[in-house]
Amino acid sequence: MKKVSLFFTLLLGAMVCFTSCSDDDELTPEEQEAKQKEELLVTITANYDAVTSKKWELKEFQPSADMQAAAATEDGAVAATIIARTSFAHNFNMVMSFSAEGDAFKPKVDFNLTDEEIDEQLMAYQNELYPDMADWGVFVLGKEVTLAEFRRVVAAPLAADELGIDDITNDETGLCIFSFEIRDYTQLSYDDMILAQNKLIAGNDDKIYLNEDGTLTIEATSTEFGVSKYIYNEVTE
Repeated sequence: MKKVSLFFTLLLGAMVCFTSCSDDDELTPEEQEAKQKEELLVTITANYDAVTSKKWELKEFQPSADMQAAAATEDGAVAATIIARTSFAHNFNMVMSFSAEGDAFKPKVDFNLTDEEIDEQLMAYQNELYPDMADWGVFVLGKEVTLAEFRRVVAAPLAADELGIDDITNDETGLCIFSFEIRDYTQLSYDDMILAQNKLIAGNDDKIYLNEDGTLTIEATSTEFGVSKYIYNEVTE
């Protein structure tokens, strides 16, 4: 009896597969592409939802070879500062989350430290950048401005390419002020959707994708330094 049941199960599966394949064969090229686009859009949307529904902490920054080379030169202050600031960001235990605002999402970056601990880390950061100030014992860089800089380290890779520093964070509050939406894929061909499937955010040409180990990678492209990678861990607590 079990052998008969197994036979009919396999037969039914084969018939379903044959019917599905037959249906696809009857589609016009335009209908076939529309179906492929619909299926790919489901995957893209699921990836976008997976990013915006979770909390993230910066795990690692991988500066591009050009950025590392520039940082080693006498005129490489910009590159050196980017690397130093991003490396130091781990000391603030920052966690990025998102809140929905209509069809858009607004990032929020929290410092999981006490006010006293934040002040201590700010002072340590200033002393690392400017060792000559270590004896001063006073933080002179501006607290909210510097906190805004660190929030940008975590959140700015998600901002539209056209946004400037003042559009991403507010120096007076230190908070993120930008929002983003999923890219509009509806007008793209299937081939173009394939090429842009990891460019999830409207106005942002950086690749954003989830890895098999659950981490999130953003390949941030700079006209000056090329592609650097920001890698995030999911925060589950």
